[in-house]
Amino acid sequence: MVDSEERRQGTRGWVKRHPVASFFVLAYAISWLASIPAALGYGFMFFLTQFGPALAALLITWYSGASVLGWARKIVRWRVAPRWYAVAIGLPVLLVGAQVAIFALIGGQIFLSMLPGALVGFVPSLAILTLDAGLGEEPGWRGFALPGLEAVHTPVVATAVVGILWAFWHFPLVFVDERFPHGFTSAAPLVLLAILTVVGIALMAFFYTWVYNTTQSVLLCMLLHGSFNTTTGNFPAPLEVLQRGVYVKLLLVQDTFLLIAVAILIIATGGRLGLTPAPETRT
Repeated sequence: MVDSEERRQGTRGWVKRHPVASFFVLAYAISWLASIPAALGYGFMFFLTQFGPALAALLITWYSGASVLGWARKIVRWRVAPRWYAVAIGLPVLLVGAQVAIFALIGGQIFLSMLPGALVGFVPSLAILTLDAGLGEEPGWRGFALPGLEAVHTPVVATAVVGILWAFWHFPLVFVDERFPHGFTSAAPLVLLAILTVVGIALMAFFYTWVYNTTQSVLLCMLLHGSFNTTTGNFPAPLEVLQRGVYVKLLLVQDTFLLIAVAILIIATGGRLGLTPAPETRT
């Protein structure tokens, strides 16, 4: 009985000392383990796969004795300047729109006839993906891990850590998705696609940090997530065109453009990515 209590206190103590590391371990465990039955046809398990980060953040917050209410309040924080709603929804549209233009300029095939349908379905898709991917992930990545890392690291370093681990978290999702191979069947090109996908997701994390640091609102990050997913999902080219080398070219355009955009964002914000410096204490 004593040994059990000591182990419990030891575990709780470790979680209190390392809440962010505990969160990442639990988020991966929930999502990756749930992806196995989801891949075998038990579709209802996809909920746990998608909501692993949010559930992990909730459990670690509660288990460590931190304020669950304080964590939850950021999820529903909607009182922010209206321009940030425009940023959350419009920024992905601008970024992806620029990628479409560059892709077309270097010879990629674009189907403008797909745009009217994408516009009609934009708002419904945005709402669904905000409450699905956005709610399932952002209370964890930006609502829990990012503030914890920024307490001890610079915003750029904290974002890089969150971005890389966020990107690798997607691995089971992209390999379970039957659309992911884009015509490739051998391992080498699939690994290349995975690497390029991970790089792109990690770079996107810098825009999420900027929105979160400026607004302190997970809700806005959820909206940004929904807009990114909606916009990239409506890229004006059908899947049968985005095959093999064409898709690799698209990912290279995406990653190169995002890298430049992230560099501009870091320089423009002085490396703070919207984070307000803590006030100096006088003694």
